[in-house]
Amino acid sequence: MSSKSSTKPLLLLVSSCTLFQNVFSQIPTTPVFPALVNTSLPLTLAIEPACGSLSSENFTEINTGIIPLNSAMTIVAFGDSWTSNGANGSIPIPPMLWPPSPSAGSLITPGRRASNGFIWVESLANTFGAKLLDYAWGGAVIDNFAWNTTSSNNATSIPRVDFVSEANLFFFQGKILDSLNPSHTLYTVAFGINDEGQFEIAGGDWDLAFNTYITKLGELQAFGAKNILIHGMYKSHPNTDILQNRVFSYLRDSKTVNGTNFAFVNLERLFTAIANDPEPFGYKGNATCLISANTIVGGCDDPDHSVFWIPGHPSQNTHELMNLYTQAVLDECQV
Repeated sequence: MSSKSSTKPLLLLVSSCTLFQNVFSQIPTTPVFPALVNTSLPLTLAIEPACGSLSSENFTEINTGIIPLNSAMTIVAFGDSWTSNGANGSIPIPPMLWPPSPSAGSLITPGRRASNGFIWVESLANTFGAKLLDYAWGGAVIDNFAWNTTSSNNATSIPRVDFVSEANLFFFQGKILDSLNPSHTLYTVAFGINDEGQFEIAGGDWDLAFNTYITKLGELQAFGAKNILIHGMYKSHPNTDILQNRVFSYLRDSKTVNGTNFAFVNLERLFTAIANDPEPFGYKGNATCLISANTIVGGCDDPDHSVFWIPGHPSQNTHELMNLYTQAVLDECQV
């Protein structure tokens, strides 16, 4: 009897081990590659902002008095893949890489970045310990109805996420996620890259895009936004230059009428300086590390010193330079 009872636990243990072995053998063994955050940035911000005046007719680098960043408790972000951490207003996935995918974030959900690490607005929030509500999304435009390729009025269109839908989601859930104290909340907005791209494909209506842009800014102001940061395009195009001039003029009028503070960061100045002379910044080797937006296969060996990670999208260290340049504009271009 004692012999039988002593064998039962052993048999149970063996069976359990076999069961666990079978279970774990079915779990994918894809390794996790966490994005390594540099303790010291291997790049240098080798350029100063070109500060302008509030009376300028063209967009210029300026800060009319938005909240000091060290007092910002919340940052609310709208834009495209240059600003998106894949969270869409929810809790972001840490910037983990899952080769061969080049997008830092989740393995199985759309919560990914078009970069190999933190994007600029995450670095900005991390620097000052602010909570980030990021509604930006890859491929976003200002208004789907503005472009023939995305308007639902066109049977062949493929609508994208736009400023309208990003803002509407924020209006629906923003005050549930945060108190959004106007004196401690910074709103960031960055659009134009995909608008220019869609316009070049099949045309559209820039006046509609502008009207939607300022309508959404007005709704944010009505919602309580008192501090608005605009990121300008990293390349100059006639259409987006005009759009940015008009947005700058609108915000200048808002400053006069209702006291809204705003800042404008001209990324074209930063990226033109990098393209003209990358060495002082610390860049070397390939300007763009990867040859495809879909895989790391065939990529460079030194992404830490590459301007772009995937074509047209900054590396994590370039995002950090964007963060530092944004801070420089806010610190040095006060009027």
